[in-house]
Amino acid sequence: MRAWQMGPKTGIDGLQLAEHPDPVPGPGEILVKVSAAGLNYRDLMVLRGDYGSDLPEDRVPLSDGVGVIEAVGDGVTGLDVGTRVMAPHFVTWLEGAYSMAVFGNDLGVTANGWLAEKIILPANAAIAVPENILDASAATFSVVGSTVWHAMIAFGGAKPGDLVLAQGTGGVSIFALQLAKAMGMDFAITSSSDEKLDRAKTMGADYCVNYRDRPDWAAALLEATGGRGADVVVDTLGFPALGETMAACGVNARIGSLGALSGTPQDPSSASQGAMIGKNLAIKGIASGDRQMLQQALEIVSENNIELVVESVFDFADAPAAFAHLESGAHMGKVMITV
Repeated sequence: MRAWQMGPKTGIDGLQLAEHPDPVPGPGEILVKVSAAGLNYRDLMVLRGDYGSDLPEDRVPLSDGVGVIEAVGDGVTGLDVGTRVMAPHFVTWLEGAYSMAVFGNDLGVTANGWLAEKIILPANAAIAVPENILDASAATFSVVGSTVWHAMIAFGGAKPGDLVLAQGTGGVSIFALQLAKAMGMDFAITSSSDEKLDRAKTMGADYCVNYRDRPDWAAALLEATGGRGADVVVDTLGFPALGETMAACGVNARIGSLGALSGTPQDPSSASQGAMIGKNLAIKGIASGDRQMLQQALEIVSENNIELVVESVFDFADAPAAFAHLESGAHMGKVMITV
């Protein structure tokens, strides 16, 4: 089968298209013929060698995808050949408490990912995709679905009427917008592009702030809301901008920190402990989510006929161009590769 491999981890230019042996499912596994795969920012980090260590050059990238079961291994029940499936990228984190052991079986990092014509998955990790969900939504859903649900619902406890804040207009923030509006919440979003903010408004965003026009975007948000701060933050900016994020929060807000678009995950915080204590804020690091969280998010998507925003679609042979487009930051929503 054809598969893209990450190569020497020098970035996008290190990607290599290669022939790999056709995989065969073992006991408890399924073989999936891949239909499409989705990109996330962490996939760029993997290619640069900034995410995961000692990875082999023939590792197949991408943590998101969808496909159809082609064969099942011994002992597999409840899944049949021809069933369309997806899976959480932490394939051993099915439910319950998080453990760093989940990184030992991380699709696209420590296990081969979706950027190939076929993939092996543990059967107990696979989730059957409802018929009303398009391939484009399913292929780009695993990481954002489980991560946003963890930050916004499982940890954040967002409920109807709450104000949820997300920064930027990438896949995480746009799905957070879709999920929040489907569940009856108010939503605030930031961007440097008025055009993207206008699109967010048409999707239901209640408050939109251009942080290029207003570097003090937290103050701008409070002005727009009449002094009301966010109840829950799906934080994609990270610690370098944490001071501003906390300033945008109301009392007792919950911040799920899952990205570092304002710097790197190693950067120190720009926030003070006093500000955190003064508002009684809760901050939690979000390392994606488990299979159960992904399943719950998928049910809301199916019930509300939500279609994820897939801004660009690339052919399998043009995978490097898809990565370059993601890296440019010009996209809104998700970037997908058809296989």
